[in-house]
Amino acid sequence: MRIDPKYFNLFIIICSVIAVIVITLSTIRYSNKQVFEFQHNISEIRLDTLVFRSYLQADSVHVSDFADRPIVIQFWSTWSGKSHSVNSFLNEYQMQNPDLIVIAAAVRDGEEQILEYIQGEKYDFLFVEGTGFYQQIYVPGMPAQILIDKNGQLFDTHIGDEIQNLKIKLNSLITYEE
Repeated sequence: MRIDPKYFNLFIIICSVIAVIVITLSTIRYSNKQVFEFQHNISEIRLDTLVFRSYLQADSVHVSDFADRPIVIQFWSTWSGKSHSVNSFLNEYQMQNPDLIVIAAAVRDGEEQILEYIQGEKYDFLFVEGTGFYQQIYVPGMPAQILIDKNGQLFDTHIGDEIQNLKIKLNSLITYEE
């Protein structure tokens, strides 16, 4: 089959548009599947039994030690600028809501880089190693947050750096009473 040269450019444009549509729809489907798997995996775990290795304390951090307080597990990394902005937001939010516990779970970084970051920022977070748990539950992005209610149960999740959405979820978490 030969294409008349006067229709060749139109043919290429149509093929390009179809390819862009297929790639876009496939990407959206893949992203939605990752989020669904993450939410499913996190719902299968008893969050009140989680234990993390601390960077600043000799003892491990046990989620169960913070019963009756809302908790945010913030997955972050030193190489992620979005993580830095969410950490800054969480620091300000925590100062206004001192009952909130922030467990800052570092992911895929060297210990030296993490300790340098911690010392430079002076946040009142519990800084822990989070790579293993991050991989276990297949978190689909960075930064990501798991919100745990005062009863140690999953309240919500958030992926990305949309501060306004995260603030709405945190406000609901802080005021949530079961």
